[in-house]
Amino acid sequence: MERIFVATALLLFSMVAARAGDRSGYQADIAKPQPGICIVDVIQSEELAGAPIFQHLVRARLRVIPLDGPPFEMIIERFKPWQVPPPRRGQRLRLACDPAVLNSLSFY
Repeated sequence: MERIFVATALLLFSMVAARAGDRSGYQADIAKPQPGICIVDVIQSEELAGAPIFQHLVRARLRVIPLDGPPFEMIIERFKPWQVPPPRRGQRLRLACDPAVLNSLSFY
């Protein structure tokens, strides 16, 4: 009975030690800035008429701040499902973005 207890304790201790070693490397990966992530501030947003049923047509003026470049402003017009709230003025989001393809920003 004692052998089973000691073996179980050693197994658990080795598993905890292995996970602790993995976490230190995991934390270092999180701390690195990730290219392709942008901070997006909504400057102005409005819902336009003329959207299909169960959709909203939203026009938003955005300030995009890439982590590896200068900030810029852009205007997007998108159809959104009616269940998804439109972006609101003052809202700040972290989105994946590709500086080469700026139309790839998505709020949902």
